[in-house]
This record gives sequence, C-alpha cells and structure tokens, in this order.
Amino acid sequence: MIRFSKMADYGVLLLGHFARSSAETLTSAAELAEAYHMPRSVVANLLKAFREEGLLVSKRGLNGGYSLARPADQISLLEMLAVIDGPVRLTDCAVDSLADTCEYEDVCTSRSPMRAVNQRIVDMLAELTLAELMSADHPTPSR
Repeated sequence: MIRFSKMADYGVLLLGHFARSSAETLTSAAELAEAYHMPRSVVANLLKAFREEGLLVSKRGLNGGYSLARPADQISLLEMLAVIDGPVRLTDCAVDSLADTCEYEDVCTSRSPMRAVNQRIVDMLAELTLAELMSADHPTPSR
C-alpha cells in the first residue's frame, strides 16, 4: 500500500498554512505548533528542513517567522514529500542508484513494470502543486 508518513502529512499541513497566508505574513514555529496542536519540536524540525531545501524562507528576531519561498503554484507535492521522506520508490529497484541491491535482478520480471508505475506516480506528484492541494475549502485551526 502506498502511504505517506505521518511527518509528510504534518509537513503538507504546515505548508498549506503558508499557502493560505499572504506572502508578507510570517508565522513562527510556536504559533504553528499551538494552532495545529503539534509538538513544537516536530514543527521546528519540519520548518527547518523546508527552509534548507528552499521551500520556506525565514526571518529571525522578535517579529520573525517563516513564509513560502515562492508561490504555492510553484511548489510540487513531490518536492514537499522528498524533503521529508526522500525519493518516491515503490520498490528498492525503482530508483537507479539502488538497482544493484537485489539478489533477484537476473531473474526478475517485475523490475521494468514497477519502474514504469513508480515513474507515473512521481510524474503525478510533480504535477500536483501546493496551490492545487489548498484550492478546496479547508477548516482553519482553532487558536
């Protein structure tokens, strides 16, 4: 079964907050943790990872916080997931760099079809943007 990790779920939730906010609005990790009822350390780690990968920008200081580094329609779901969970792969051999790790490589008949399935999923995740994810009505967190 294909399933996103809990951290990926949290990450998309947090980035969605920024997508629904104005570009000038800065939000701190503490504010997000309180608003979404998440541990502050989890929020801080996710925000740091997104900043390091160029999805968020940050400003330090009393009125500091985070905001999106670029418009939500320029951030793909694939990018968001890769920051948290690494490359998408259905099987170990779905990614070329891992292809030599399988002892059944010489007799495997599923490698090529699984790579094709993996590529379609990657393509779909690359096309789906944060803006599209946030286009539907969503509840706002209680403060």
